[in-house]
Parts: sequence; C-alpha cells; structure tokens
Amino acid sequence: MKNNNTIVFAGCKDTTLECMSSLIEAGYKIDLLITITAELAQKNMVAGFMDLRSYATANNIPVYVADSYSLKSEKDRVMLAGIEIQLLLVIGWQRLIPEWMLARLGIGAFGMHGSSHALPYGRGRSPMNWSLIQNRASFISNLFKYSPGVDDGDILDTQVFDINPFDNAKTMHYKSTLAMTGLLKKDLERMLNNEFELRKQMDINPTYYPKRTEEDGIIFWDKDTIEIYNLVRAVTRPFHGAFTFYNESKIMVWNGYPFDSRLFDPYILTGTVLHLFSNGDIIVKTGDGTFIITEYELDDDIRLRSGDTFHSGNYLYKNPYQYPS
Repeated sequence: MKNNNTIVFAGCKDTTLECMSSLIEAGYKIDLLITITAELAQKNMVAGFMDLRSYATANNIPVYVADSYSLKSEKDRVMLAGIEIQLLLVIGWQRLIPEWMLARLGIGAFGMHGSSHALPYGRGRSPMNWSLIQNRASFISNLFKYSPGVDDGDILDTQVFDINPFDNAKTMHYKSTLAMTGLLKKDLERMLNNEFELRKQMDINPTYYPKRTEEDGIIFWDKDTIEIYNLVRAVTRPFHGAFTFYNESKIMVWNGYPFDSRLFDPYILTGTVLHLFSNGDIIVKTGDGTFIITEYELDDDIRLRSGDTFHSGNYLYKNPYQYPS
C-alpha cells in the first residue's frame, strides 16, 4: 500500500466519486484518477457523467485525463505505459481495459458488474435497466477481476440486493452504489495484499444484455400497464427517459404508475388521454387498464385535453420491454 500508484481509479460518474469517498473515509489513499472530459463523455453518450477533476484536486488525487474513452489512443498508451499501477479499480467506466494495460498491472484491474442472475447470465450493457424492465426481484453485484473479454473475469465477491415494485433507475443506482462501496471496503485489504481467492464463472453459455439507446424509451400504449410502468421506471433520470408523441411533438415521461382497470371503458383506444387533472397529472389508456403520468415534459404551446391520443410516432414496431432471448 506504500508503493506509488497502489490504488488507481478509472471512472467518470457519481459512482466513481462515491467509491473514492468511501475509501478515503476508511483511511485509504488514492494515488491517481483516470477520467475523461465532459466533451468526451458527450461524444460517447455516457449517462450520468460527472466531472471529477475538482473533487480530485480537493482531495489531493493526481488526475490523468484520457485522450480516448477506450484508452486505445497512442497518447493514452504512451502516457499510461509510463505509470506503474498496482491495483486499478474500474468504477463508472463503461469500457473494456486494453489488454496491454491489464498486462502491466501489479495486482490487476477490478470492477463491478451485476445482473438479476448469476454470471455468466446477464453480461453486457445496462443490466439494472434491463432488470427493472424484466420485473426481476433481486440483483447480484459482482466484484470481479478484469480480463480482456466482456464481463467474463473471475469473481472475488458478490452482494445481492432487492428489486422492489417501487424501485426505479434512481433507487437502483443508490442500491448498486451501496453494494459497490460495501464490497470495496470489505475486500480491499485482501486485494492490496494479494491474499484473495477468485472463483470462475459458471461454465455455461453466457447471455448478454444488449445496449440500450435513447430510442428504446418509446412507449407503446397497447402494452400491459405493468410493462409500461417497468419501462418508465427503468429509464428515468439519470437516463434518457421514456417518451410518447402527441401529434408531431415528443413528450418525455419521467414518472408514472399503474392506475385502474375498472373506472373507464375497456374498449377505448389505447393511448387515449382519459382525464387531465388540474395539477397536470394525466391518465392514459393502456392495453389492459390505465396509467397515470405524474411527471413529464412537453412543449409550452401544447394544450392537452381529454380525448387526445398519444402514439408511437414513426417508430417501427418493436418490443422494448422484453430482454431479447
């Protein structure tokens, strides 16, 4: 722990800050932060980006600002090859670590990946969002050692937490952060002393969550209400959000809940605005009932009325609510 650059973080999100803060409070010294600029984050569509340079400066942590998010540029390779790193903690960094860099680490690179099932099920992108969309009941956070492949490294430790019917992307993010900080504080000393044991992932065919894009937030009102609810809560802030269309205008839907299946005629066209409350809340007809929208954004010139219809615009019909098999 006394060597230069013993503990190095790679990250650019609030989870990076939370994990660094947790270790600093526990008495550890962070020797270097590898991060990116806001411009590079925007270029790579990093959800929940946080510029960590001011935090690092306030806590006397040297910073290397990467030239490329993949760390594959010639500048990154030259600069990082000249830095001796023992333990690299990859938190809030949604890219693989290049093989050349992994080979230079004294202890190794460790990061987090979770899924609603034990690895190798659920490798890939946006596992917490997909777990909400699939209406799963629990989530498994894994502290694992990086290898050149996608989420295929050996596992050091795990932490399971609940997914309850009231969770959304924000609360899942909180739970995941607590799981991450807990695992790091529990296992860091063993990692630094190279006294840890790893276990292989199950020897079965892996599954991969596909990358989610902004377009995947489209709401199809003919779906069951619970499917719409799971989508809305899965992609709310800090992600791109769910959305629908009214005429040619896009309406962002940030929050809402299943409402009722008996108060309105079941044969009304799906997507119909059934009632607009004085506080702005909107009841919309779904495939099997109704959904109340309680937080949304629309253009200032739009004046909604009962009987108006939301629709999916010109999007090709696809099912954004189910994880592809």
